[in-house]
Amino acid sequence: MTLPETAAGIDPCEANPRPFPREHRDIQTAVVNLVDRLASIVPVARQVDVAREIASVIASMPSTMGNNMFLRQSIIRRGIATSDHVIEGLAAWVTVLFDLANLQQDRDRAMTPETSIPDEALDRLARALGQSRNGCIIAVPHIGSLELFAAHLRDRGFNVGFVYSIGRQPTPTERWIYAGRRATAATPIAFARRSTGAEISHVLQNNGVVFMVVDVYPSAKYAGITVKTHDSDVRYPPGPARYARTGTLVLPGFASRRDATGFSMNILAPIAYRTWMPAQAAAFEFTQEIAAHVDGFTAEQPAAYWLWHPIPNDPYLAIAERQRPELLAALAPADDEAVALAVEAAHVRWTTSDCSDPGRWTEAPPLAASAPSALTAPKRTIVGG
Repeated sequence: MTLPETAAGIDPCEANPRPFPREHRDIQTAVVNLVDRLASIVPVARQVDVAREIASVIASMPSTMGNNMFLRQSIIRRGIATSDHVIEGLAAWVTVLFDLANLQQDRDRAMTPETSIPDEALDRLARALGQSRNGCIIAVPHIGSLELFAAHLRDRGFNVGFVYSIGRQPTPTERWIYAGRRATAATPIAFARRSTGAEISHVLQNNGVVFMVVDVYPSAKYAGITVKTHDSDVRYPPGPARYARTGTLVLPGFASRRDATGFSMNILAPIAYRTWMPAQAAAFEFTQEIAAHVDGFTAEQPAAYWLWHPIPNDPYLAIAERQRPELLAALAPADDEAVALAVEAAHVRWTTSDCSDPGRWTEAPPLAASAPSALTAPKRTIVGG
């Protein structure tokens, strides 16, 4: 096994048979099983439409996944999210799952969507690597097609790694997600392992680029750096500032959500680290500037924000409890098992012999007659929805 696989707790020789076993109330595995089945038969350009159909099924009744997305969409939009906002956020996540499925099933096919990245962004990254004493970090939020972003930089000749979260004993579903990330050809680096720092340093010291998702800090143990964003206090990871202090250049970056035609990427100028300031003050100023860029990205593309997952010391829940109690009052009790069963029922309907014919998906998804509509099915109690 390679070091990344050892750190992730994954044996690449071990079989991971489909469909993946689903625990009670596990919506994510139900969705992954469906996406894994559909990815090879649905044209890549049509997958975004299918992703929205799947998201509509999820949002058709209350769930923890939907409630989390409602809170986060409301906070990043600085309002009250509608049902459509929740569906779009969940559809962005399902689109990422399609990207992961495409990458591991047929990487060339996964890379066919048209991409747009300014020449000056690539030049900016190349110059930064030439100037840096220790590689570069691209600081990104949970928006858009990040795996495709990493894969495209890798295919353009950059040495790329990325930090990601995975359980200590990965489930079959987590192993599937890992396989998709591994298929980017970038180096996956598991978060919060003893080897994490060494793996990051290995990429950076070889004039590499490491993607770090910075808009939340998924640690229940460490405090991180508290910054102002979304009109509130939020913890950001301390890593980018720590590396910047030792000479690594940190550049904000983002990718759009993939649509029927493709997606776009951009990389901004490196953020200056004020070495003359005391370390704690410099780290705060530096991280606050990252947060300002991330806040701007998410404000411009809230529909591309896809993180519904549980977060230790969830900052969005904390904001709702402190400042937005009306959001908590708008939530109905979750029934995650009912939603998982609804996704599995859609799986059965949408993978019949008729729907499994790729020709059926050429013009439009053949789902309208079978997929529950979030606009007609029972909803969570969402003000403004």
